[in-house]
Amino acid sequence: MIIQIIMAFAATVAFSCLFNVPYEELPYIGAVGALGWLCYLVCMSSVSNAELATFLATVAVAWSMRVLTLFRRMPTTVFLIGGIIPFVPGAGIYNTMYAFITGESAAAAATGVKTVKMFGIICIAVIIVLSLPKQMFNIGVKHGIGR
Repeated sequence: MIIQIIMAFAATVAFSCLFNVPYEELPYIGAVGALGWLCYLVCMSSVSNAELATFLATVAVAWSMRVLTLFRRMPTTVFLIGGIIPFVPGAGIYNTMYAFITGESAAAAATGVKTVKMFGIICIAVIIVLSLPKQMFNIGVKHGIGR
């Protein structure tokens, strides 16, 4: 479990480097990705439902992204794009395309539907948190904590 969290941190930081994120923000982005993956692992061990675990972990990522956006005075996309990378169903996309190429239509449809469902869950969780008012997230910012 610890190795998975460390790898989520490293993957989030490495992916954020592709987008030329400022170097001083990389530890924060890595922490967002690691927190999200920790939440996912805890939810999977509790409920064993990948959809619910992905939703709750994405909510945790989006919530921490909103707090860090105010705390670090950076755009939301800086923390969001890197933070959700551990949840993107890359294997599902690959398996769907592989099944299409090899002519296995039923397997491609089943894998594709599951992949699209995971994308939808991630989007809905992000939209829910982004629709909350800004005042819910500026705890400590108005008291001079932060930059």
